[in-house]
Amino acid sequence: MPEQPLPSTDPHAGELARQKMALTVALVAIGLSAVLVLVGLRRYPLPLRLFLVAGDLIVMAALWLVSRQKFSGK
Repeated sequence: MPEQPLPSTDPHAGELARQKMALTVALVAIGLSAVLVLVGLRRYPLPLRLFLVAGDLIVMAALWLVSRQKFSGK
């Protein structure tokens, strides 16, 4: 009979999981907003839409980097 893994004894594990989930939700929301800006704002000129999307992608990259460094487990 395989042994069940023991739950983490780290008292901050729940807080770290909540923070990781919040960052994941933020990344998904920013990604969806980038797609919506590119597709949904047809009245605006293309360079403005591309500038907004580039800004969203830069913010996504920064958040991803922060989450990777914070939750790397080292």
